[in-house]
Amino acid sequence: MKNNILLAAIASIFAVSTAVQAQSAPASPPKREMRGVWISTHISLDWPNRTQTPQQQRNALVTILDHNKATGMNAAFLQVRSQSDAMYPSDLEPWSYYLTNNQGSAPSPAWDPLQFAIDESRKRGMEFHAWINPYRAVANTATENTAGLYAASHVSRTRPEWMLTVGTVKILNPGLAAVREHVTSVIMDIVNRYDVDGIHFDDYFYPTGAINDDAAFAADPRGFPATVAGRADWRRDNINLLIAGVNERIRAAKPWVKFGVSPSGIYRSSTDPSVGSPSSSGANQHYLSNFADTRKWLQQGWVDYLAPQVYWYIGQAGSDYKLLVPWWNQNAFGRHMYIGIADYKMNTAGWTDPKQVANQIAMNRAQGNIGGQIHFRHAFLAANPLGYRTDLQQNAYTRPALLPAMPWKDTLAPGAPGALAASPGNNAVVLSWAPAPDTREEMEKVRRFAVYRSESREIDVEAGENLVGVTEAATPAFADTKAAAGKYYYYAVTALNRLSHESAKSNLVTNDFEAPTVRTRDVAVTLANGTASLQPSDIDGGTGDNWGIESLAASQASFSCGDIGAQQVTLTAIDKAGLSATGTATVNVLGRIPRPAIAVSRTDATPTGAPGDTIVLGYGAQSLGLTASDADSGTSFAWNAAAGLSSSGATANFAPGGAGTFTFTAQAISANGCPALATVTVPVIDARCGDGKVAVCHKPKKDKDQDSGKGGTVCVAPDAVPAFLRKGESLGSCSQ
Repeated sequence: MKNNILLAAIASIFAVSTAVQAQSAPASPPKREMRGVWISTHISLDWPNRTQTPQQQRNALVTILDHNKATGMNAAFLQVRSQSDAMYPSDLEPWSYYLTNNQGSAPSPAWDPLQFAIDESRKRGMEFHAWINPYRAVANTATENTAGLYAASHVSRTRPEWMLTVGTVKILNPGLAAVREHVTSVIMDIVNRYDVDGIHFDDYFYPTGAINDDAAFAADPRGFPATVAGRADWRRDNINLLIAGVNERIRAAKPWVKFGVSPSGIYRSSTDPSVGSPSSSGANQHYLSNFADTRKWLQQGWVDYLAPQVYWYIGQAGSDYKLLVPWWNQNAFGRHMYIGIADYKMNTAGWTDPKQVANQIAMNRAQGNIGGQIHFRHAFLAANPLGYRTDLQQNAYTRPALLPAMPWKDTLAPGAPGALAASPGNNAVVLSWAPAPDTREEMEKVRRFAVYRSESREIDVEAGENLVGVTEAATPAFADTKAAAGKYYYYAVTALNRLSHESAKSNLVTNDFEAPTVRTRDVAVTLANGTASLQPSDIDGGTGDNWGIESLAASQASFSCGDIGAQQVTLTAIDKAGLSATGTATVNVLGRIPRPAIAVSRTDATPTGAPGDTIVLGYGAQSLGLTASDADSGTSFAWNAAAGLSSSGATANFAPGGAGTFTFTAQAISANGCPALATVTVPVIDARCGDGKVAVCHKPKKDKDQDSGKGGTVCVAPDAVPAFLRKGESLGSCSQ
């Protein structure tokens, strides 16, 4: 990792005055984005101050994490091993000089900075990555004998045969299997004892310069030829063995722990994009200079992410940010690619645009495989040159972001929260919910919750602009203090596990807490064809709500003839919040039910001795006229179908073909379509004797005919019938 000693030199090398291509931030921020900050402990660049008390050091670290959280960051990369030392209690390496002012001396009173940093990061909802320099042992041989800087227990003292000196730097010789095992043991000690989210290597592998590792090569050449190219491949293989081995050991112990590396910003210079990047004139190429084959690590899946330090400005001659980042984008090989950004160069030559870092972030976001960025380093964010950190806080990082998920590690998601509820708070919308039941499966455990807000009921949880909050821990509550005054929203919550895999959405709630006001009006509806319909809006007398009425429903929407008169109808209004209220209206149903009657008439008035509605076949009227009537002139009539009945409108004629009792029905239908029935019964007597004679039932007289046996049905001529009728005889056979 670059430090401030190198700042002036680097700035002078790459200070090429070019026009910076402005990049405007996208309207929609990404939902998922790595937003990390490197916190350097080497030579106390960011933290700690070795002369401070433990409490002062803790306070200072809290201030750093608070500042990064306020900026919008979601991950902390704390350097815990800068030169084979430890910012935590270790049986393998001595306490850091930069913590206690005397390497190997434990802090007093005792405390564990690594555990404290993990706990404080988690309190702020930030991932914690333990940043490790894998090989550096002595940063500068000129200061090797400085009092307190290197303890007797330091590896440079206990294992001098492991040392490889390159220029003024001593590193653990990557060509020694014992070194690889030692470094791996140190890393696994951290992984096994601490709940870190990630192990992070920086860019110090083989230093640039003359390397005398002949003895290590001779002892373990592993089939590589003793040529310049062969030696280079062997060195790269040494690093590969460490990277692959560390990855394997981490996955076996804690498969959720992420493993990543931040190499220098240029892999290799080449006009062939399958070999290297097109922009690297004069800059360090870590494939060649540091023997770090990062492209292979990605291809083999030995790392979960790479964070190349693309420490050049947009448009810089020789090494141009806008050319390097697209190359890294095309070489992610399915792993995460984050970009290291040189915040430390802000307000130096070529970096005088206050939007330079913001523009670089916008360029990152425009790439398909760039998942975010890590800022080098905290002190420069705190210094805020040109106000660039304020700009990030107010624009690029104004909304929170979830960390990118890593499906190759696991795809399990936690259970969805439920029973989401909203209530008004002090200038806030207060949300609470019930987490899903806890689980023993590590990958399904809830680490934090994501809160979404939208003016649309169908909340798109993939849209970054809808993510309004991420809880700092697995706490089932959140206060939305940024809800605009007078505006109403839908809210939903999801659960996130330690790998940021996300659950399904909870139920929806809103910040509209008032039920709608329902006003009604009385109306009249007129039946047509026996029915009438009512729209809810017909009886709405001006219903209103904070957030708008989504539906109106009437308890009765249609009416029939049986509803004629005043009916009470309930209007129910439901608003966007799902709140409901009711009101009652009187609906006057207009219409008329007819009351028909049927009159019977005959055109032949010949007396038959039978009732007027009776037909005597063979004598007198042989048909009847039936007339239906109703008080409403608009009434129409329909007769039932029967043998001998012919009808037209309100009138019908009945001419029977035989004796019997016949019932006829006329249906009256009012002008509004309401029906009613009228019924009449017509008796029919058969008095036909044949030869034109008429049957008469002759009743014998007791004083004269009884003994003689005279009496019964007799057939008489039609002109004799009146005489029989006058005697009280009846027409028809006596058996009828």
